[in-house]
Amino acid sequence: MDTSPLEQLTGSGGLHINAAKILSVLLVIAIAYAVTTIIRLALDFGANRFPSHRLLFKRVQPLLRIGVYGVAIYYSIVIIAPEQNTLLALLGSIALALGLAAKDLLNDLIGGIVVLFDRSFQIGDRVTVGSYYGEVVSIGLRSTKLQTIDDSLVTVPNSTLLTSGVSNTNAGNLDCQVVVDIYLPARADLKEIEDVAHEAVLTSRLAYLKKPVVVNVKDKFEETHLTHLVVKAYVFDTRYENSFATDLTSRIKKELSRRKLIPSDVRFTDVVDEPAHD
Repeated sequence: MDTSPLEQLTGSGGLHINAAKILSVLLVIAIAYAVTTIIRLALDFGANRFPSHRLLFKRVQPLLRIGVYGVAIYYSIVIIAPEQNTLLALLGSIALALGLAAKDLLNDLIGGIVVLFDRSFQIGDRVTVGSYYGEVVSIGLRSTKLQTIDDSLVTVPNSTLLTSGVSNTNAGNLDCQVVVDIYLPARADLKEIEDVAHEAVLTSRLAYLKKPVVVNVKDKFEETHLTHLVVKAYVFDTRYENSFATDLTSRIKKELSRRKLIPSDVRFTDVVDEPAHD
């Protein structure tokens, strides 16, 4: 007569669990948690100590975490020492339970594995997911966490990442492009405006000058006719993206005012600036 998976697990010669085995498994789990915590603290220290390699330290965290917990699961199975048939029945029961009762969780776990090995983005990258934009600070098996520009922590289920487009700003590089939009009166001198914008980028302490600087000027028609100045330049570290946009906006407007390229009857409140990312 066939036996159910539960009977296989608890029947004679199947699975022998006692207090010593339970304590040993709990000890293995505790050691794994302690090791992952130490690894995280050590890598965070290394990232702060060596800023030029910050992204490398952060990106190895999820892989090491999965490795440590994988070893912990292996040793837990060795400690319990189930027979082959019992182990297969146990795995089958777990798979069935996950498939029926935790479909969304299973999708998230599959998404987490795909994200880790597909590497379309990594920890430290600046990405846009839906309406959220920020730095990837954590990639787990169930979810990915983003730190937004306004310092909010957004948790995105990994299954969402598989079904929606993800825009990556820096794609593994420490630097990233910053786009600054400034709106000026239509009668401003275009050549001098471009010169001022170039000078502001080239003299900024935050600029990464190994990549090109692009300055575009185009017309903008809203309530009135405006000149739309678009400055595209790279910041040397993604952490200073907002600071770089603010620095460029402030110094460009101050220099335009000093050169009297903005008429005296136009106040700064009459123009609009919108630092943004690309």
